[in-house]
Amino acid sequence: MPIVAVVWGGFFLINFNVAVMIPLLPFMQRDLHLGSVAAGAILAAFPLAALVSNLVLGPFIDRYGRKRFIAAGGCGAAVTLLATAFAPDAATVIALRAATGLFMPMIGASVFTAVSDYNPAEARARITGYVTSAAPVAMLLSLSLGVVSGGLLDWRVALAGLAAFAALLAVAAMLLLPPTPLALRATLPIGPATYRARLLSFSGGPDTRLVLLAYLAYSAAIFLFLGLYPAWILEGGGATPATVGAMLFVGGLGGVAGALLAGRLARCFRHPLGLCAVAAGATAAGALLTPLAGQGLIGQALIYGGFAFGRDLMLALMLGGAMLLVAPTERASLNAVLNALFQTGAAAGGMASAWLYAADSSYTTSAAAAAALLAAAALMLRRIAVRR
Repeated sequence: MPIVAVVWGGFFLINFNVAVMIPLLPFMQRDLHLGSVAAGAILAAFPLAALVSNLVLGPFIDRYGRKRFIAAGGCGAAVTLLATAFAPDAATVIALRAATGLFMPMIGASVFTAVSDYNPAEARARITGYVTSAAPVAMLLSLSLGVVSGGLLDWRVALAGLAAFAALLAVAAMLLLPPTPLALRATLPIGPATYRARLLSFSGGPDTRLVLLAYLAYSAAIFLFLGLYPAWILEGGGATPATVGAMLFVGGLGGVAGALLAGRLARCFRHPLGLCAVAAGATAAGALLTPLAGQGLIGQALIYGGFAFGRDLMLALMLGGAMLLVAPTERASLNAVLNALFQTGAAAGGMASAWLYAADSSYTTSAAAAAALLAAAALMLRRIAVRR
């Protein structure tokens, strides 16, 4: 359990770090006198740096082990987050968010690799479900704590607290995680040929290629659907920001349930990606129902709860199932590529959400596009599961 707790903490830190910037940004704009361009740059700095860092770090984590990178990433993130809390201007915040984007992938590319390293094959789906429950928990806490710390205290308090959590994670990793077994580490020298061989093997293998494409479609679909979903409900006129926030919190509990139940439900299928394909199809259907149900809070709470359940069930199964497709010495590289694809899909989905909502404020087009991407992911995942 100590190992699971450390890995869970790592995944929580990664998701909380991204999500908490949304409620903190208005308070940062007020105190640092930020314009819209500077605010956008603050949000973009982290994912852009993380995209590069993910692609570079994978082979190093495969060779030198997960423990030292989780510890190093926690130490580095603690320093940059604490410095961000004391940043005097926008340029400093942007630079420090980019620096944080260099350290967080050390943790992100190690998390699910560590689950596979430290647990027997029959327990990995269950443990992966436990670990991925950190994502919906981080989303639930970050929104509420971000508003409270920014509005009642100071936005710097939230970042300083997150820095302390990152430091605690680094210490826990050093004390509680065993070294990665030598048999699970890569031994070849790292150079341009290493990156070329890994990327070509991932994109050339039929199953790994499909899981990468499915994960990209999944990531884009989730952010396309959620991008302006709260705004659409608010424009119905029957809700306040507080009640919409409460609805999202209640619905988000479905995501926690989906992650925690992933391992148990996966036992009913020959391969976890088989259940993931079913969940993708059901989540696509839920997305299509969203505009048909209207903007009432009760109906949307039920639909969003089901959507969140499928979303986080898929996340657990896809990340855990992907690790079964490659050799142990390639898991961190695959984890890193998946993280990079998530960043890409999130950015693309967010932009598409704004464009589609501007074209059709009924949310029908947005929901249909998200459902189409989820359906495409379902087909690809089912194809993998049938072959396996």
